[in-house]
Amino acid sequence: MRKNLPLRILVLATVVVVSVVYILPVYVMVLTSLKTPLEITQRQYLVPTSSLQFGNYTTALRLVWPSLVNSSIIAVTVTAVSVFLGGLGGYFLSRFRWRISKVLFVLLAIALYLPYQALLIPLVQIVNKLHLALSHAGLILGYLILNVPLASILMATFFFSVPRELEESAEVDGASRLQIFFRIVSVVALPGYASAAILVFISVWNEFLLALTMSSPYTTTVQVKLTEIKGSYVALYNLQMAAALITVLVPLTFFLLLGKYFIRGILAGALKG
Repeated sequence: MRKNLPLRILVLATVVVVSVVYILPVYVMVLTSLKTPLEITQRQYLVPTSSLQFGNYTTALRLVWPSLVNSSIIAVTVTAVSVFLGGLGGYFLSRFRWRISKVLFVLLAIALYLPYQALLIPLVQIVNKLHLALSHAGLILGYLILNVPLASILMATFFFSVPRELEESAEVDGASRLQIFFRIVSVVALPGYASAAILVFISVWNEFLLALTMSSPYTTTVQVKLTEIKGSYVALYNLQMAAALITVLVPLTFFLLLGKYFIRGILAGALKG
């Protein structure tokens, strides 16, 4: 115990420092969201307010509500379609030993490392050619192009950990390939689907540049709206922080609902073999 005491102190100190680094910004956000503009100008960010302004949250919610609806429609649709197509693509990449499947796997892996900013102009051109510019459908299409490769790679990694014996037994019983995929493999792969859904949803919800480029006043997402709330002449940081905390609740709730499957799905491929 005495020999391990310095190590334990170091670990504890590291945990405390990392916790403070992560919690301090949230603490400042909460305090700022409950202050008046006059208190914010005093720049005493760590000092609690003397009068809690809960009305800031009511005002912020009214300002961001249309954008919350837009982001929810886009994020949920993109997540559902990406996970479905990613499941099909991942199953193909992991089970069909064709030359083209290996090439596609490499191409998808390369696509994940490409900065999506480099694809911004081609994405805008594609959406314009399809007459979907400045619409929900255009944003959904753009996010699908960016996130289906991610979902496919994640699901392929998970499917590698699914025992082939389950499929062979189903084939002996006369099940078709589609029946095996939807009734057996997909059920076993639910943690992988949950992990892919969390990553895609958070990625779409937090994305800013594509939404700024391809949205209209009627399809503005919540991340773009947050930049407008602070005001043109007076910085209303109290409303902006309140709106940011409201915005965080949606992906946080989504993660809490599926979080128990997240680590299991992410590590499944790594634990194989």
